[in-house]
Order: sequence, then C-alpha cells, then structure tokens
Amino acid sequence: MWEKKEATGAVGYVMLFTMEIIMVIITFFMLASAKLMTIQHDVDDALADSVLASLVADDIYYFETWEGTGTAVIKFRNLDESYRLYRDCMKDAIESKEEFYGNIQYPVFICYEVEGEEVTITTFHASGGRSRTKGVLGDVVTPTGKTVKETSAYGKVTFELSSLIGGDPIEKSRDLYCTLEIN
Repeated sequence: MWEKKEATGAVGYVMLFTMEIIMVIITFFMLASAKLMTIQHDVDDALADSVLASLVADDIYYFETWEGTGTAVIKFRNLDESYRLYRDCMKDAIESKEEFYGNIQYPVFICYEVEGEEVTITTFHASGGRSRTKGVLGDVVTPTGKTVKETSAYGKVTFELSSLIGGDPIEKSRDLYCTLEIN
C-alpha cells in the first residue's frame, strides 16, 4: 500500500550546501586579503613620499653645490633635518589612521652622500643613535640590494595590522630606497 522512496537527492543537497559554505568563506577571506593589501599599499605610498621628502627638502642647495665645476656634488644640507622630515611625513600619513596600524616603528633611515668615488653613509637608528661610515662608490649596497651610485636615502617602517579574521595582529615591514636625479 505505502511504498518507501529512497532519498537520493539528500547527498546532492548536502554537497550543494557544503559548496555554498566554502564559497562564503573564500569570499570573506578574499575581502580581508584585499583590505590588508590596500592598507599596505597606503604604507608604501607614505614611505615613498616620506623618503622623497627627505631628499628634495634642500633642492636649492643641491643645484648650488659645485654646479659651476661641471658635475654637481649633491649633499644633504642637514642630515638631522632630512631624518626629521622623513619621520614627520610618516607620522602624518600612518599614525592618523590608528584603527589600521599599531606598534609603528622606524627601525632605520640611511642617507647616502656620493662625492667623487666616496660614499658617506649616515644611519639613523630607532634607538635614537646615529652612525657614520665611509665606502667606495660601487661597493656600497643598500639593504634592498641596490648598489649606491648617487646621493640617495633608504627608509624602513615596521607596524602591526589588525587581522580582519580573528583580530590577531599581523606584523609587517616595508622599506624603500630612493635616489634623486639631476639632469
């Protein structure tokens, strides 16, 4: 009288539901990753602006220094001022967005001054210390792996981002090497 039917569609529904859950998880993960990448891109932009600001702060001085003898010798007028400009620009760009960044540190900033075949390397450390060394043009390599050929600067920033999944902080660092070209 009553016939029992097999539940053949139940497996299909379970698979469909599982695939839907996986797609939702992947979508949330991709959104979180995209947001983190956007925030890191902001740091990259701020770092580029800050290091460049430290270089171009004394552009009048650059063009007046030894220009009459042929090749201009490009030097920083005041290394401490260039470092201060770098830090101020980074603080303005990053620390105003406190909801994204935490534990912001500036572990190293390096100014490279080239005069003839000699490179003067001035390093500013997070501890507040400053050191100066000399090198030979072509032998001095930046932390990014580039060979120093002209007056330039290197900056590094470390920070933590709040993960959108779980809320645990993610430690990140960014660095940049910039040169100033004079035609």
